[in-house]
Amino acid sequence: MLEILVIVGTILLLYYLTVKPYDYWSKRNVKTGPFLPFFGHSLYFLLGKENFAQFSGRIYRKLKDVRYVGIYNLMTPALIIKSPELIKQICVKDFDHFMDHNSIVPDGVDELWSKNLLALRGHTWKNMRPKLSPSFTSKKIKSMFTLICQNADSFREYFMKKNGHIIEVDFKDTFTRYTNDAIASTAFGIEIDSLKDRNNEFYLMGREVVDLGSLKMKIIMSAYHFFPTICKFFRLPLLGDKPKNFFINIVKDTIKLREKTNFKRNDMLGLLIEARKGQQNEDNTDEVKDNSFAATEEHFAGNQGAGDLSDMDIAAQVFIFFLAGFDTVSSAMCFMAYELAANPEVQKKLIDEIDRNKPDTWPPSYDTIANMPYIDMVVTETLRKWPISGTLDRVVTKPYVIEPKLPGEKPVHLEKDTMIVIPSFAIQRDPENYKDPERFDPERFSPENRKNVDPYIFLPFGIGPRNCIGSRFALLEIKSVFFYLLSHFEIVPVEKTHIPLKINKNSMTLNSEHGFVMGLKRRK
Repeated sequence: MLEILVIVGTILLLYYLTVKPYDYWSKRNVKTGPFLPFFGHSLYFLLGKENFAQFSGRIYRKLKDVRYVGIYNLMTPALIIKSPELIKQICVKDFDHFMDHNSIVPDGVDELWSKNLLALRGHTWKNMRPKLSPSFTSKKIKSMFTLICQNADSFREYFMKKNGHIIEVDFKDTFTRYTNDAIASTAFGIEIDSLKDRNNEFYLMGREVVDLGSLKMKIIMSAYHFFPTICKFFRLPLLGDKPKNFFINIVKDTIKLREKTNFKRNDMLGLLIEARKGQQNEDNTDEVKDNSFAATEEHFAGNQGAGDLSDMDIAAQVFIFFLAGFDTVSSAMCFMAYELAANPEVQKKLIDEIDRNKPDTWPPSYDTIANMPYIDMVVTETLRKWPISGTLDRVVTKPYVIEPKLPGEKPVHLEKDTMIVIPSFAIQRDPENYKDPERFDPERFSPENRKNVDPYIFLPFGIGPRNCIGSRFALLEIKSVFFYLLSHFEIVPVEKTHIPLKINKNSMTLNSEHGFVMGLKRRK
């Protein structure tokens, strides 16, 4: 009898582990492609054979002539969206059904993480976004332009003082130092020169925070995925106490000092303090000209609910601003430097535009850098070919039905908490969307051609109300450093430069397997 119970129990266990979880999409008449029990579609990803952008791209390309594809991330079902029309429907038209991002960290585990705009969910996010939006208009970003230029100028000066006609540079290390200093200045009001003071505490804390690919971080995030309730009970934090307390204390001490002395500074922290006081209503119009194609549209107007931003709320927003700027923006700069080195004809055209716009007296104006057409084309094409996150995600917040449009489709009933994946890397490399997509061609985004680009196949900063609030800042930061750098140097391949570039399969975001080592060649 005992043996029979053991056999039956084993069969039931195997059924619930290897069969039952994988009928989710077949019941909904959604195609999936082949998968393995327990691993689902994720085996290559788990073995480090591909990163998540490549994983979702592989599934995206597997099935043709469908608007969506079902996948299993281990035993968790998710839906990959392929159709631009359906992306618009999910992210804009029916946004209320897809309001949230997938939660990496369980609620209540890490306050600095859970309170930032990226992680907030539901009405908490909906109440926070309008409070922050006035701080990120082009007019407000322009107020920080002088601080950005100071860092770009220091960056240029550092290499001007180097010996040699061609200076070999590890651009990933170098650009993270630039973005670190720019964020320290424009977000925290702290002046740092990380190229000279290479082990300053601010930079070291930043490196520790963004090291999400370390074994420790992978173990923690795996625990979040498999055992969220246990992690929440024991309050297992994503960030260590040292970097977390470092950023919280900087923000709280700076707020206290500024409010005590009534000191005002045109940086992100100053703008958020104004938002708390409700003072941004005095100057929240967006009259500054900014022709950046990639800049996202803001869906919330006004400064709703000002006055209830706590110190921790502000610390969390400044922290995610730092996190995005430190790693994501520096990676975009690296890919742009690589493309310029690999495509000298593009770089020559960009240098010619910079030379035509050089001021007689430095620094250049905001309008000059923000509105040069060719540098915007180059930045936009970089983001098209290399969207750093590689994927976007949404979570179903209330039940939704995808109505059939194509022959053979049936209504797809999505339950609450179903994960939606939008594979931006695959979409932006799809020859159905962009002719010869592997080619780096800024002319795709010329003033004449950009009007023909469907906005729902260009997704580096997301789309809809949950797009990236800091896109204008990121674009200005990128354009400024290249304006200063290419005024005196060309970026050229050196012996350690790998062309074509290979994607790092173990990175959380798009990165190069062999780094970004190139040369700065002095211009005559």
